[in-house]
Amino acid sequence: MLKIFLLSVFFMGISLMLSSYVRSAYDHLPTLKQEEKGNAQDVMIKAYGKSGLEWTLQGKSLYTERSDVMLISALLQTQKEKIMADKAFINRDTLRGYAEGNVQIVGENFYAKTDKADIDLKEGKIWGDTKVVLKEDAKEIYGESFAVELRPLRIIIKKAKVKLE
Repeated sequence: MLKIFLLSVFFMGISLMLSSYVRSAYDHLPTLKQEEKGNAQDVMIKAYGKSGLEWTLQGKSLYTERSDVMLISALLQTQKEKIMADKAFINRDTLRGYAEGNVQIVGENFYAKTDKADIDLKEGKIWGDTKVVLKEDAKEIYGESFAVELRPLRIIIKKAKVKLE
């Protein structure tokens, strides 16, 4: 009986030593961390909208953090429309974000310029509460806030003042 007890204690001791050795060896292994940030130069990304819009997002620099993307010298375009800005911030999951700094919106029949605009690429909507200048045919329209729906084209400008050329 004593031999069985001593043999059991011996095996438990060996088991504990092996376990601690494996644990210490595992702790010294190098670990890989998945980086959630990144950047790239001269990039182009394709994004698909709900109403069949296919957007091409281009920029001189792209920075990502998780699902958020920031484009420097941004150009967001479909076959008919363009949004240009100094910076554009887009969430890759929702395709929503904003553009800021010399924001220009160009369509087949209009041109708009503002400082900041919220954008929804899935829905094809652009809006903002900043001053806007809209050029359409031979007239300029100045306003305090705006909303543009691309398909079908619908432009709303609040507190609008029209200047005919």
